[in-house]
Amino acid sequence: MMSGTTYDLDQSRALLQAARLQLRVIGALILREVRTRFGTSRLGYIWALAEPIVHFLVLSWLYMALMRLPIAGMSLALFFMSGVIPYFVFDKTANRLAGSINANRALLHLALVKHVDVIVGRALLELATMLVVFIVLMTGMYAFNQLQNTLIQPLILAKAMALLWLIGIGVGATNAVLNSLFKSWDMIFRMATRPLYLLSGMFYMGERVPSPMRDWVAYNPLIHGVELFRSGIFPGYGGTFIDMTYLVSWAACSVTFGFAFERIMRRRVSTKVASG
Repeated sequence: MMSGTTYDLDQSRALLQAARLQLRVIGALILREVRTRFGTSRLGYIWALAEPIVHFLVLSWLYMALMRLPIAGMSLALFFMSGVIPYFVFDKTANRLAGSINANRALLHLALVKHVDVIVGRALLELATMLVVFIVLMTGMYAFNQLQNTLIQPLILAKAMALLWLIGIGVGATNAVLNSLFKSWDMIFRMATRPLYLLSGMFYMGERVPSPMRDWVAYNPLIHGVELFRSGIFPGYGGTFIDMTYLVSWAACSVTFGFAFERIMRRRVSTKVASG
């Protein structure tokens, strides 16, 4: 009995030590990614935050210049911000992960570094970047008194971002494998998914899409994530449109498929990386 208990303790310690080692590897990969992408100047960090902020500013300016109408009494700036942030959580994760394996070819020759490590490391960096963008924009909204008639619910915001991030990880992991096997796959993916920018509810309400188009738009899980995010800011928003079961199913299936696909193709990818 004692020997069995000792064996279980030794096994648990070994697993804990292995987990700690992998966490240190992922942490080192994140730091390397930060230095590689952003460089050592502050301008690199500013540029990483600029794109989603520019999208938000352009959408707000165009709508106010052309339409000059509020949306159900909401702040236009806050409405567009609440669409840009969740969409970019998915978009940046899915697209950035596409190059994660190719960008770390040299490191993958090390026994401690696995394909999953570079994928997870880059995914965590993208999530952290978007959280910083969100904080910066919300601070601006508060400074310009744009948070009236809102009820910020952090748990709902976190849930929406987490589910869209998981979808992005699953799609991104699949992209990482395909991009390591086929040249220019990342460009093909970007072109193929460009319509999602218009179909994910960044600048309109899902409930207001006329039928039967609304039924087709509802097949896009991203619009459910965007609407869920907005419901964490605007009280009573999107209750009849959001399908949580559909969104959670997409997140679970995307991650499962992405990492299963990576596992199945690992040997072929490793051979391709070693020869390339």
